[in-house]
Amino acid sequence: MKKVFILFSALTLGFFTSCSDDDSEDSPENSLMGSWQLTAEFDNDVAYELDNCDLEETLVFKSDGIYDFIDYHPVEGNENECVIDEDGLESGEWSLPSSGKILIVTDSDENVLEYSISGNELTITSIDEYEGETDVYKYVYTKK
Repeated sequence: MKKVFILFSALTLGFFTSCSDDDSEDSPENSLMGSWQLTAEFDNDVAYELDNCDLEETLVFKSDGIYDFIDYHPVEGNENECVIDEDGLESGEWSLPSSGKILIVTDSDENVLEYSISGNELTITSIDEYEGETDVYKYVYTKK
């Protein structure tokens, strides 16, 4: 009788613990949220040479659908020290309209960009077409 009770208790406990909602932690939104720091930038697969202030550029995706973009520039007279570029601050809204796409909305613009996350690396790709020319810009960030 004691073995039946233990078996029944184990099965009952298993029913309650095996139905957790762990999928929400691995959602695309949760994977994107957080602070990301620029590590590389490409224009049509040609890498830009980034200085130490470029490498401070940060994107922050918040859970409330708001993002912040923070750009930096060197201190005048000291290129090794970086400060926030007041003209390079931007905030807006973000959402994921479909798989691999991120919608960025600012006061003056809406852009749908491609994105992918691999480990702690975020790649955002912007494809611009103008007068028959296509430019592909790729930005690679690492999660802070």
